[in-house]
Amino acid sequence: MESKIIVMIVQLAMPNGDADVQVKPMDNVQACRSAAEIEASDPYVANVQCSELIGGVLKPDFKPRELRRKPGETTNFKSTG
Repeated sequence: MESKIIVMIVQLAMPNGDADVQVKPMDNVQACRSAAEIEASDPYVANVQCSELIGGVLKPDFKPRELRRKPGETTNFKSTG
């Protein structure tokens, strides 16, 4: 029996407009869920999920969530953002 390969996929959205995707291997599903909860609390994390590698293929299922603010928007009218 093959062992399962579990990964955490993190989508980052930086204030300067840069974006990144990180894939981190995890020991098991529970460890992935715990780490995902911590990552989700980061304001620069746009989305995070745990996924399993099946047949050598990783199929993430990201569903965009509404942004709380537009990228580059500031609450200080004097700031150039």
